[in-house]
Amino acid sequence: YGETGSTDIESLQIDKAAIKEKIKAYSTCDIYNFDETALFYAAPSRTTISRQKFSGWKENKKRLTVGLLCNANGTDKWSDILMIGHARRPNCFNKNNKKQEAVDHGFSMYYYNSNVWMTQSIFHVFLCHYDHSMKAQNRKVLLILDNFSGHIVDYAPTNVELLFLPPNTTSHLQPLDGGIIQAFKTYFKCKQYGKAY
Repeated sequence: YGETGSTDIESLQIDKAAIKEKIKAYSTCDIYNFDETALFYAAPSRTTISRQKFSGWKENKKRLTVGLLCNANGTDKWSDILMIGHARRPNCFNKNNKKQEAVDHGFSMYYYNSNVWMTQSIFHVFLCHYDHSMKAQNRKVLLILDNFSGHIVDYAPTNVELLFLPPNTTSHLQPLDGGIIQAFKTYFKCKQYGKAY
């Protein structure tokens, strides 16, 4: 169903072989994957201890877009998590009735727009920041991305080679979709419920 059902399995095998050939030139610590996910931070749990159905239940759609980046062997989980929200100064950042920026609370890669979605301008800033970081470490790395139009920017990184996944293959080939994003959301919910009690 969905994107998975639209995948041409025969061409997928050819694409996989081409990708394997590409990543052979890099060690696992230098192969990175970046992907975004929607985090519905205000949504209550969908499951309870009750076996009865709820009537009139309306889900809270407030969300953030979170960009996750990690390498293939798990030794580098990029600490500057990219976050996209609705407001320039969300109420949660206010302290002592003073309007504060996200950067004042350690979120150096916080951006905002009306639809809370990745744009080319946001990804451009992120890619420049990431490329400069790799250059400072004197590293040449491979960054695997899906073929989302927001990832195609007018910038040629010097220390980061971009590898775009073929259309409709993200669910099969995207490493972060293989359970890492789900694990992140599960961990977030555990922390969220822990603070609620």
